[in-house]
Amino acid sequence: MEPLVPQGLSRSLLGVPFDQKWELLKPTIERLYIHENWKLSDVVKAIKDQHGFGAAESQYKYQIRKWKLKKNTSTPKKAALYQVIQTRAQLGKSSVITRGGQNVDTKNLRRYLKTEARRAVTLQPIAGGAVRDASSFSGHITQFGNRIFMNWNMPYGAMRSSATRAADHISPLSDIVVTTPLSPHGAPSPMAVAVRAMTAIDRARLFVEGRHNDLLKSMEKQQRVTMSTWMYQFWLFSFKTAKHWGRGPQDWTAEILGFDDYHQRGTISMSSPNTPGVNVGTPASQFTPREDELIDPALVNDVKRPSSLCRWSIHCPYVDYQPIPSPPRSPPQNLDFNDEESWPAWPGSRDPKEFTEKLSDSLESNDFSNVRLDDLPIAVNHIVKAARLSPNELLEEALGFSIMSRNMDLMVGLLEKIGKGLDVSGLYPFHLAVSYLDGSKKCCSILDTIEQYHPLSRKLYVNDLGHTILDQLMIAILKAHTSCLPSVVDVIFKKEKRFEGEDVDICGRWDADSECIRALLANGTAGIPFEWKHMFCHTSVQTICHCIGTVFGPPWGPDINALSGLFVRRCLHCGLKLQLLPLHTLVLVGLHLSQSGCKDETLFGVLACLLCLLSNGANPLLKANLSLQALLGIEEVNECSHEELDPAELAGRVPASLTSMWPRELRTGWEVIRHVLRHSQAEWKVKPSRRRSTSRGMEHDDEFQIFIEYSEDEMSIDDEASHDTHLPAECPDAEHHQNFFGGSKVLASLWAAIQTELLTYRRLEVGDEWISQNFNMDALNKSLSSKGDVAIALVQKDMMKPFCGCGEFPDALPACATVDDTVAYYFSNLEDWNRTTFISSPDRWAWYNE
Repeated sequence: MEPLVPQGLSRSLLGVPFDQKWELLKPTIERLYIHENWKLSDVVKAIKDQHGFGAAESQYKYQIRKWKLKKNTSTPKKAALYQVIQTRAQLGKSSVITRGGQNVDTKNLRRYLKTEARRAVTLQPIAGGAVRDASSFSGHITQFGNRIFMNWNMPYGAMRSSATRAADHISPLSDIVVTTPLSPHGAPSPMAVAVRAMTAIDRARLFVEGRHNDLLKSMEKQQRVTMSTWMYQFWLFSFKTAKHWGRGPQDWTAEILGFDDYHQRGTISMSSPNTPGVNVGTPASQFTPREDELIDPALVNDVKRPSSLCRWSIHCPYVDYQPIPSPPRSPPQNLDFNDEESWPAWPGSRDPKEFTEKLSDSLESNDFSNVRLDDLPIAVNHIVKAARLSPNELLEEALGFSIMSRNMDLMVGLLEKIGKGLDVSGLYPFHLAVSYLDGSKKCCSILDTIEQYHPLSRKLYVNDLGHTILDQLMIAILKAHTSCLPSVVDVIFKKEKRFEGEDVDICGRWDADSECIRALLANGTAGIPFEWKHMFCHTSVQTICHCIGTVFGPPWGPDINALSGLFVRRCLHCGLKLQLLPLHTLVLVGLHLSQSGCKDETLFGVLACLLCLLSNGANPLLKANLSLQALLGIEEVNECSHEELDPAELAGRVPASLTSMWPRELRTGWEVIRHVLRHSQAEWKVKPSRRRSTSRGMEHDDEFQIFIEYSEDEMSIDDEASHDTHLPAECPDAEHHQNFFGGSKVLASLWAAIQTELLTYRRLEVGDEWISQNFNMDALNKSLSSKGDVAIALVQKDMMKPFCGCGEFPDALPACATVDDTVAYYFSNLEDWNRTTFISSPDRWAWYNE
């Protein structure tokens, strides 16, 4: 039998002092105990048999600690070793672990990995959402909330990021070295199998924690492609299932979803640092980065361009009648998946609980995808377990999909199921609804329904980025009608190339599941091409104004003069935070529409939003510290450039070098906006009056005082102002309609006329005017400049019914008038029923009866 110790070592240590014997035996003890992994008791016996050294095991333990010999790798060192081996495995490299030139048995490391793998994985999105300080953040910022399944709404080609590669290296683990074996052939080692399994579980944890960027960084390119494709397919499946829940296909399989028809290609990056930079040669381009400079035209030209003609919705009063049951429809033999109108309703009840179960069951069955589960670089079974162990989180995700898809019945069912027991504030449901606004079919209905179940509070009105719901409405305008990038509205989005919800058009021309959007994403284009967009049209304007009324109309509505979270800057000289108020923000939105808006833009939409905000109490006298130079990107570091400006002053400070380059229609619209701001300021300056009630029979704590109170500048009706029969000094229902126009005939007439114009006119054919002949901006501008009456046909020809001094119509629902409420005789051109959706008017009187 081979001796336990080298032949040249003396077997007798007689005459050598005890302490010196230890040092002489140290190499042998270290080799047997550490490198050859002998049990300590066997080492003690072998040394005694070979050398006659009879020390106790406890003495060996003491001496081993003194020599700092470590047989077992510490937990921190095991974790570090795992990271090194994992990184090498992602690069296709096998690993050999050595200590002191000797191979290390990886049994303990495999045991550690198995223990770690047993840790439960649960759906726990990162608390607090996105990071507010953009200067210290280099990753991706979600534009609302920090959900798990909802945010993965594009395939890899559209969200590609650069792969991180690492060179073969020596591990910085002190005496432990990880290298590549000389002949890494044959079946994978037990260590490689354990690392692969643990990596898949680690990725599942990253996924369910909402750390999607970290997840993608942990993968090599092909794994990212596979993972992103699968998750986009699950997103589209969930969106499609939510959108059509209750009718049509009950199981959206990969075949029905047609994933084999869209093959990914293209290289446009959503967050790649190699994205072409913005041309900053002029102040205008510094002020407005353009998304059209970031999209490859070749990839867009391959996609069929959607129609430029809008659809629209018409609110109708609810009619109480006894419906006559329709005869049951026999299901078609072969359902035409391209003809939604032919889809029958599902038989029986549709419990919203079944929708959440459908999501988790589909993750497990994988029927929605053409990607095999075995090909995924992630432990899907752990994601499924996490979903089933986290019903509340999955329910919140389900509600998010119902909001994004605008399925009212499903959303109401989920809201009723959620009730008051589940806090959905982290979802920011109002912001989410605005991100996916659909003026062609739902208009303000989604916001109004959410409001019924979750009345607005501070934590619902302002999201984790500091953006109010009004801010989100301003973003909706910019994303649909300009070439602005997200970084224009907030520097925290500096790496973003698209706004959230761009895949749903507010005018109903495309949806997230439309063929043109799916083809665009498959081609690798994340943002909507600028040439697909059109000017701020009537459908979009009406939707934004109705949403403003929904948010600020109720007695418990938020303070409309709350600080905005958009266009925030800091003075480079003194560090002062420069934060705008809502009317200042609207002026900047108008400026962006003028600078980088679509062809034929007139600023009629901004005028409508201005009157809507003013009618709800936006104070035009309030000043904000701001720097137009900073907003234009030409601020000097050596001195402060900010000053206190009210909205009219801000509009007046826009350089003539910019406005002189605008088309005549834009210059006219800009002047009209300035006139309206000055008219409103004149009314607010008349004299103080009663403060708007902050209670309306309700109690509020100190947290909401800033949220519900109006500012110190007050206004009143000018008792000496002239009024005609159309303009009673007090609203007939003054308890519900506070008059913020004072005695201004101009403001009241304009707001009434704008509502009527939106209710009676749409562009029916390409080439038609965007505004009707009944509302002429040039004539309006001339009349306002001469301080005369409002010179537009709707007013001059008595085409409207009598309206109040607040600009509202007496018989109309608050913030939701109908054609019958407004017109003196019928002259609407909205009779294209193929492009019209009739929806019930919301029960706005319930605001005052609760």
